[in-house]
Amino acid sequence: MTSIDQELAGDILAANGLTAWRLGLRFDRVALAVLGELRACAEATAPAGVVVLATVTAPIRLPARTVDAVKPQIAGLLARGVAGEDLCLEAHGNAVRLRRLAVSSRHRFVGFVHNPGSPSAALLDLAEQWLLHVPQPPRSRP
Repeated sequence: MTSIDQELAGDILAANGLTAWRLGLRFDRVALAVLGELRACAEATAPAGVVVLATVTAPIRLPARTVDAVKPQIAGLLARGVAGEDLCLEAHGNAVRLRRLAVSSRHRFVGFVHNPGSPSAALLDLAEQWLLHVPQPPRSRP
């Protein structure tokens, strides 16, 4: 069984001819749990037309504390309303990079957990390019 985070990563990587292994992406139980918690936060707070992109370095030794440290940063990023600027922080030994993107998408969050040597900005760039080129969701008619 795959998670939404694995599916999204697979779609983004396939569109660019890349593999998760080559980019050092992680999909272990802890990584998926952290991404799930961050996704829930972003989906609950991001307005329509805004997507939060995130990277977190592995290994995540204190997952609950890491999530608790990143959630207010997501809320602050969304409140500032500046799209395309990266917010870099350290949360309990994990480098975290967040980006707010103004794009109409059915997704409100795209996140990656990766090995320390992987380029986090490049991962966000790949996700951003994919979101900009993915077909738009159908609009509901009144």
